[in-house]
Amino acid sequence: MKTVIFPFHKHYALLAKNIANLDFLQPAQFVEAWKNSQKNLQEKWETDVVLIFIGSLGIATRLTAPFLKNKRTDPGIIVIDGAANFCIVVNGGHSRSMNTLCRLIAEQLQLIPVITTGTEACGYLSPEEIAERLDCQIEDPHYLLKTIQSRLIEGEIIPFCFDESFSPPYFPGYQIQSSHHQFPQEPFLYLTDRISFCPKAVFVRPRSLVIGTGFRKQFSIEIFEEFYHDFIEKNKYSHLSVAEVLTLDRKVPSLLPLVQSKSIKITGYSPDQLKNVTGDFHSPCAQKHLKIPGLSEPSLIIRGAEILVGKTVYPDMTFALGRLPWKPQGSLTFIGIGPGQPNLMTIQAIQALEESDLIIGYETYLKMVPFRYQNRILSICTKMGEEIQRVKKAIELVKKGNRVAVISSGDSGVFGMTAPGVELAIQENIPWRIVPGITAALWGASLIGSPLVNGFCVISLSDYLIGWDSITTNLQLLAQTELPIVVYNLVKKDRSQKIEELVDIVQQNRGLETNVAIIKKDGTKEFVQLQQLIHSNLDMNTLLIIGGLRNKRLGEYLITDRGYTL
Repeated sequence: MKTVIFPFHKHYALLAKNIANLDFLQPAQFVEAWKNSQKNLQEKWETDVVLIFIGSLGIATRLTAPFLKNKRTDPGIIVIDGAANFCIVVNGGHSRSMNTLCRLIAEQLQLIPVITTGTEACGYLSPEEIAERLDCQIEDPHYLLKTIQSRLIEGEIIPFCFDESFSPPYFPGYQIQSSHHQFPQEPFLYLTDRISFCPKAVFVRPRSLVIGTGFRKQFSIEIFEEFYHDFIEKNKYSHLSVAEVLTLDRKVPSLLPLVQSKSIKITGYSPDQLKNVTGDFHSPCAQKHLKIPGLSEPSLIIRGAEILVGKTVYPDMTFALGRLPWKPQGSLTFIGIGPGQPNLMTIQAIQALEESDLIIGYETYLKMVPFRYQNRILSICTKMGEEIQRVKKAIELVKKGNRVAVISSGDSGVFGMTAPGVELAIQENIPWRIVPGITAALWGASLIGSPLVNGFCVISLSDYLIGWDSITTNLQLLAQTELPIVVYNLVKKDRSQKIEELVDIVQQNRGLETNVAIIKKDGTKEFVQLQQLIHSNLDMNTLLIIGGLRNKRLGEYLITDRGYTL
């Protein structure tokens, strides 16, 4: 993939150079597009696969419009605004994998990805994106892809068939079914490395096949490639599924030209590795000259492949075909989606949701997920009290190859799902990460001034998992400090009694006139004194900030005295 970055102004040159240095864009260069931009673009249009413009979307649109012909042949186009806020896909979202590239650039530069292709706007993954996630390639008549994408957007379920060696994970909008069943009459996806006649199939080709080969010194790469293709085609396997060619280590350089035109890997084994492979391989030449039992089939055995086609002899060379165990890689992400307002969800959280296949969470929090991802929500284990089942289901899906997001409001590490999640993920040895979010304490504090700048403590009144006696003991200790106390989870069960005990404990150390901020989910706020808290309208969606000894009330704000001289 060749990439050219076009900054529309010299002030964007530094950003352009930073983008050009990203590893996944190599080889890349940047052009001083503010100097004769149309001529520069014309020179690059047909020779470079990806064009990244920096500056106005309008300028990029007008500049590229005269050159656009067909989305299958036009280069991929991305625009990054001059303020470095947004990364926008303009062309090649599916066909050139620009949606994926956009997400990568956005993650590296902390931009907001803007992806408007139809399936992504509905929250579904296109066939091309599914292929990318499964490390596969798409092979199809293009009109079938267009039909499938249209059906997804219209809410239809797309059949996703697979051979028994390949069991794909579940993706919203698709129905997984074995190829043992009768093939559908409407367009469908078919995960297979075999060649078969299926006029309604969009083939998803896994990188599952390896070829073991040996050849004489009198070697022609042209003849080798001719026989290589003949061997694969006669055995009715797809070239797109060949991931690796195996041979003797000293013969690897001879095959390097093959790699230049194909996305395959060349691996060489030493005679010492090959001589220890046991079996009846009928390779007198290898036994006589190399002192090894064979090359084509033994190399497959060393690689751990199932032998599909045994050694096949061509003039001056041999081939054998094997299949590697296939298992897609899943991952588990714990995401804090903020206190509930869409504009308080971090860029990193949005990117993590964008990368997810499935989203799991408590039903109240699932309603906070942006509309675009609603179709990825898995509506199981969504009730309070199902936290362990929720994580176990997420781990089960990860093991099948899904990228699963487990969400919590605020930050997932503050009274959130990382508590059981991380421990179970470590026990099950699956990949996981945490995406932090803005916890309600910080959001609430931002609405009322500077109550927390000299330190603070946070406590939950929920006794669902922790005994009430432990909570009151912690409250007594916290009340003895000079720090403000942020109170979460004013649960409905015995709420009046809990608030009364909270007031009693705090007033013993801070007095009944202590300032308390009551902050509702919608951002409305109210100040009361501690003694008035008992009669206030409090619920599960209410946050309390109880003033500390250094807090003082200034009108509608709570200010902290930090010792500065004003």
